[in-house]
Amino acid sequence: MRLKVDNKVVSIDNNATLNDLIEEIGAPDAVAIRFGYPPLRLDIEENSKVAKLVDIGLSSGEKVRIVRNGGDVVKPSMPKLKDSQAIIEDSNVGRAILQVHTVPDDNSCLFHSISYSVYKDISLSLELRQIVSSEIQNNKAEYNDAILGRPNREYAAWILDLSSWGGGIEIAILSKHLNVAIYVLDVDINKFEKFNDDKFNDFIIILFNGIHYDCMEVDYGKTVFQKNDEKLTSQILSNSLDIAKKLKANGYCFNTQKAKIICNVCRMKFVGERDVAKHAESTGHTDFGQAST
Repeated sequence: MRLKVDNKVVSIDNNATLNDLIEEIGAPDAVAIRFGYPPLRLDIEENSKVAKLVDIGLSSGEKVRIVRNGGDVVKPSMPKLKDSQAIIEDSNVGRAILQVHTVPDDNSCLFHSISYSVYKDISLSLELRQIVSSEIQNNKAEYNDAILGRPNREYAAWILDLSSWGGGIEIAILSKHLNVAIYVLDVDINKFEKFNDDKFNDFIIILFNGIHYDCMEVDYGKTVFQKNDEKLTSQILSNSLDIAKKLKANGYCFNTQKAKIICNVCRMKFVGERDVAKHAESTGHTDFGQAST
């Protein structure tokens, strides 16, 4: 990877550690680095020295500033947090920010959220649809017409349509295929629904506001969490719930079972996620809000 460190460009192996970077730039007096936006300060300590650059969130093209001994050695205050952010303490990097990562609102938001969480790339969303379609076709007994609400073959073709919304069936299938538990945080009721939590140590978190999915990440790029890191997991879960509560208070969620949802494109109104989804699929409209009456 290529990094811009202060005023020079450094090329370093993708598997390099933080200590390798410090040695490469010849900065034995370095006490911390800063990178990302908002700027994250990572102190150079025994545990962080051995961390790989990719694991602390550095990628090619990143700008890095070196904090040297005798310089900016006092930890700055954290930037003002948004409703979609919370402070956590990670034993590997110190203080960090847990935040909502928003994905495009284009009828594929569920697949985008899972794709970003697992691959850091939403371009694999179509591939995830194909995985679901194949699994449904190959397991007709498990995914029968009654479960799917339509003929197996029809459903398998329907989910490949980019205008089709995914839900619990798709989440369960992708969780198994990707070997990761998926925690769905329902913003309206402030509660997790955990898919395959008993099968995997790794988990990701996606938020559902009634009509849209987003995902959770730590600001240095961490999106897959491990249950056996109990201290960090506890912080991630409790702070995710706090974030969801703040988002709901500021109108981020829609109760599609009770409240009317309005299409901001054509002004039609609906009650129920199913009707909203059908409208989105038939028209391509993706801009919805909560109707005042």
